[in-house]
Amino acid sequence: MTLRTQLAYAAAVLTLVVGLLALVNPMLAARLLGLEVVSPRGLSELRSGYGALTLALAGLMLWAVPLRPKAAPLLRTLAVIVAAAALGRLASIAIDGVFGLMNLLFLVLQSAVAGSLLWASGEKPPSKRERQARRETAAARDEAASARIAALEAQRDGRTPPEEPVRQARPEADRS
Repeated sequence: MTLRTQLAYAAAVLTLVVGLLALVNPMLAARLLGLEVVSPRGLSELRSGYGALTLALAGLMLWAVPLRPKAAPLLRTLAVIVAAAALGRLASIAIDGVFGLMNLLFLVLQSAVAGSLLWASGEKPPSKRERQARRETAAARDEAASARIAALEAQRDGRTPPEEPVRQARPEADRS
């Protein structure tokens, strides 16, 4: 597993944990976010917006990572969504002067998640030569498996399997 893949999975798991926290324990999430819940509707908002929505993002990340490079556009889209949240937080730091430790921590985490997803989306697909080599290897494996199956069926049916050509070893001096 490449470093890109590991970081993308780590970003997805981090997002999953944040979403689960907000869904399962919205009061703790509210305290971490610096929010005050004044009515049950506030709990609903935390579970919905910070919990379920964040879990959906994490689910999409976990689904898309192993599907690269086909899912690269989805990973880039998710990176843009998370980066937009980080930019909103950065704007709040600049405009509102909210320069607290937790705000900076969340800014760093959101930026890291967005960066990880963006980096993972850029992984190059296998080259034409690599794809051809994989196909040839798979074809050779299939051919060998078919030959083994044919030999086993012949042995089972009491027939002798077709003889394989005998390869004669060349003297060491002839090999080059």
